[in-house]
Amino acid sequence: MAASPPRPRTRIALLYPGEARRVRVLRRPNRFLAIVRDPELGLLEAHVPNPGRLIELLPAGGTVGHIVPAPRPATAGSSPSSASRERPRVRRTSWTLVSVRSPEDPEVWVSVDTGAARPLVDQALERKALPPLDRWGPWRSEVVWGHHRFDHAVMDAKDPSRPRALLEVKSSNLREGLTGLFPDAPTVRGTGHVEALTRFVRNGEGPAALLFLVQRDDVREVRPYGAMDPKFAHAVEEARAAGVLLLGRALHVLPEGALWSSALPVRGPRWEMAGDLDRSGGALPGRSRTAHRRRRVEGRRS
Repeated sequence: MAASPPRPRTRIALLYPGEARRVRVLRRPNRFLAIVRDPELGLLEAHVPNPGRLIELLPAGGTVGHIVPAPRPATAGSSPSSASRERPRVRRTSWTLVSVRSPEDPEVWVSVDTGAARPLVDQALERKALPPLDRWGPWRSEVVWGHHRFDHAVMDAKDPSRPRALLEVKSSNLREGLTGLFPDAPTVRGTGHVEALTRFVRNGEGPAALLFLVQRDDVREVRPYGAMDPKFAHAVEEARAAGVLLLGRALHVLPEGALWSSALPVRGPRWEMAGDLDRSGGALPGRSRTAHRRRRVEGRRS
């Protein structure tokens, strides 16, 4: 069963644009497209804002999910919400698939929208809901250090081009038992981020943190998925040893959005393969073997 949502006085929330519609998710022709059936509107195409495999959440037999209208393009003088800024403004599809039903518990909804992480983390940092990060200073989004772009950074007051603290966020929705796992496919980019956090701390540049945001609340811990990506798991353990702060957080997912939920301990890597998943990457329907191999080399963008 899912945990209770946060109390209203401390609520950090993301509300999707427009009314959520419950649909039957029929198939996923490629990474970013789903074919769904709406009881009133019939067959629709919906954008899938998640490059992960999602094999356990989007099975071949279909599942139940929620779609919301795609955000309208910004007009001159308008101020789009943070949620809208996370999604492409030029879209082929008129709908976005934002959540699906958990195969383990029909009462639990799981977010498949990786863009949900940014506005929620922004709110958490602003409201000082991620201790001890609130003591590190004011945070800025999307900062480049070295060869990597990090989700958040605290900039040096004397040299605004140099970060003095870094935060990287990794979104996950894979679950095995009560454990959230990341990643669900080998991630070269993610490993590079973690290794850069380790260098940042060891070089004395300042503190750094890695946040695993599990987009469901039927888990009680989160672990690097070593059986899926040993290099990433080893990089996380090296980061831990170097003093990088490892944080975990769950989300309470509703049809209309997501709420900041309970803190999760970040345990050591899981080296056993969960369920029937494998490290091959699982080529998606409609994708060529060449494109699939290219995706594995580049790593999952998360």
